[in-house]
Amino acid sequence: MLKQMTLAVTLVAAPVQAGEMMSAQDLMQTIPGATLSGISNEDYTTRWIQTYGPGETSGTGEGTFGERVYTSSWSIRQDLWCESWSNRSECWRIERVNETTLQPYVGQQKLPNVWTIVEPAGS
Repeated sequence: MLKQMTLAVTLVAAPVQAGEMMSAQDLMQTIPGATLSGISNEDYTTRWIQTYGPGETSGTGEGTFGERVYTSSWSIRQDLWCESWSNRSECWRIERVNETTLQPYVGQQKLPNVWTIVEPAGS
């Protein structure tokens, strides 16, 4: 006589592992409410720091680019992190390098400078 076995599988959303591209959910859990910093991927020298306000799938942020103070708006579109400033907007795919380092990509192109989480969301 054969016995039937029932196997129940529970799927739990696991945090993104290092080296993986972040999903929309990963982005929502990591960036809104956090403060990030880096070096510009435009001129490769200017330091920036930005605090991202909370939001469901969009919000606002404020920061400094060199000595210039600015505001921006952010949104999550599919698995892309998008930002708009007074003069332009851009979207990136984000790879989680480690606990405090995010690597932006434009399309398949890895940008030279990473983003650093200075203060995590909720801290």
